[in-house]
Amino acid sequence: MSNSEKGTVRRRRLLVLMGVVVILLGVLADRLVQLQLVEGASYKQLADRNRFEILTRPAPRGKIFDRNGQLLVSNKASFGLYWADLVPDKGQERRIAEQLAPVLQMSPDAILQKMNDTSQGAIWRAVKLGLTDQQVAYVYEHAGELPGMHVVATPEREYKGGTLACHVVGYLNSIPPSQLQDYLNQGYRRDEKVGRQGVEQSYEKDLRGTDGAFRFMVNAANQPTAGIQAVSPVPGNDLVLTIDARVQQATQQALADQVQKLRSQGVKNAAAVLIDVNTGQVIAMASYPYYDPNWFVQGISQAQWNQFAPAEMNRAIQNPEVPGSTGKLITAIAALQDGVISPSWTTYDPGYIQIGSYVIRDWKAHGTVNVIDAIRESCDTFFYRVGIMASRWTPGMSYSALAQWEQGARTDWMKRFQNYQKQFGLGVLTGIDLPNEEKGSLEDDGHLPSVYYSAIGQFERFTPMELAQYTATIANGGKRMEPHVVDRVVAPDGTVIRRIDPKVLNTVPVSPQVLQVVRQGMYEVCNVPSGTAYGAFLGATYKAAGKTGTAETGVQGFDNSVFIGFAPYDHPEVAAAVVVPGGGHGADSAAVVRKMFDAYFAVRGH
Repeated sequence: MSNSEKGTVRRRRLLVLMGVVVILLGVLADRLVQLQLVEGASYKQLADRNRFEILTRPAPRGKIFDRNGQLLVSNKASFGLYWADLVPDKGQERRIAEQLAPVLQMSPDAILQKMNDTSQGAIWRAVKLGLTDQQVAYVYEHAGELPGMHVVATPEREYKGGTLACHVVGYLNSIPPSQLQDYLNQGYRRDEKVGRQGVEQSYEKDLRGTDGAFRFMVNAANQPTAGIQAVSPVPGNDLVLTIDARVQQATQQALADQVQKLRSQGVKNAAAVLIDVNTGQVIAMASYPYYDPNWFVQGISQAQWNQFAPAEMNRAIQNPEVPGSTGKLITAIAALQDGVISPSWTTYDPGYIQIGSYVIRDWKAHGTVNVIDAIRESCDTFFYRVGIMASRWTPGMSYSALAQWEQGARTDWMKRFQNYQKQFGLGVLTGIDLPNEEKGSLEDDGHLPSVYYSAIGQFERFTPMELAQYTATIANGGKRMEPHVVDRVVAPDGTVIRRIDPKVLNTVPVSPQVLQVVRQGMYEVCNVPSGTAYGAFLGATYKAAGKTGTAETGVQGFDNSVFIGFAPYDHPEVAAAVVVPGGGHGADSAAVVRKMFDAYFAVRGH
């Protein structure tokens, strides 16, 4: 091979080598760009994890106040003992555990197990939570003898009112296993407690703050290289409720007294609601039996759980019951508005009505009555006849003839009637800002009896909140207001973040004249001697209006006692509903509402 040919080969080899080098440099540059620009953030996070050991500092939840500024729920300091595994002399661990054993009332081995539980973290490990004042004092006093042991203060929920407004407030508990992943995805800690029931649950995002942290810089061997960096937690927002603690206390006491008085009759629970008819603000809400949310703070005992189990349900919004004769008001409204009857129309009640081959007894013979008389004296016969007239059926019609029109006429009336019920808040969700609300059920099994049973409020089921919303809608002239228990959300510095303004859900398709006829009947219930709740409101400093209900439940001798009412009659401010399952006559529940109204007007200075 000539010298020129050899030179050419060398040049070609050099070019190939240079090309390979260029390609390798390009690949390397591309990888550097990938690492520094694209994946840099994730690697920084990994590096931070390697460099820092983090101990969370839980944020205090927001406080909860009543409408007058009375503190209902706050936080107090709870102290935990933590082991920082940074002591070079490992031989001290046994000595420290033995020294602390009698103080913490734990065995040395149990303490050592906590100190060496790496599943808690590489350095920080909880040894004991919920320290007593004496235990905290001991650790501080003997700090020089306990290297690596640190007392850390964390906020602990404190329900200052105990059982007061417990179903409105709710409680905190561990995250349910079925919801754990959802909470983790939202940034919650696995051991964090969350709101369960009440505003603790429905306003969880407002009440929960932003956690802080203690950060210890360490090297690859988990040895400290710098001191603690503290990131302060940010407290959650406060809630100001619409509840008046004084009226709430009176309501709870009245309800508890009523249940205790009737306990020998098998009565075990009851519920009551008081709302502002013009704004929907809930001034009092009680569900008996009560529970103390503090039971869950340090862990609930078996005895406490036995009391809590029947008490957790908020019966004011979760337990629809048969309303009895309180349902007669919507029958009167529908019949008057549709022209089925007029205010002056009368019928004669001999004390019973015969429908086909059935004789249905009234509670007394009322004689000749119009709609106001029938409301005042709770005349079943009157409202049976109204239901029958509304379906264009007459007592003399044969059952063979009835079968020909029943589906058409009955269904037409029941659809119209149920529309009226829903317009007033019956058989629908009220929209209250509390979790787990249940709606009541309307009666229509497809047969004729549902017409006249629904006309007197039997076999349908409504919650006390539905009944209160229904009553308020009658009282305020036809605006169905959305009920709410929170007035405003306030930042820790006092800034109002948002207010819960009154919200009109709908305006009922009923004339003012019709509503006034019904209100007049409700007035006479409480203020005329023949009224079914006359005795309950004797001597009141205000004029109330209402309706009693004694609802058959299908269990002999176990009738629901129901009362709905509003006051003052001339310028309505508040509406109430009380339901005592098995409580007997509705007039008995009227006595509970009297105490609620008395408490309300006393604090208002009326």
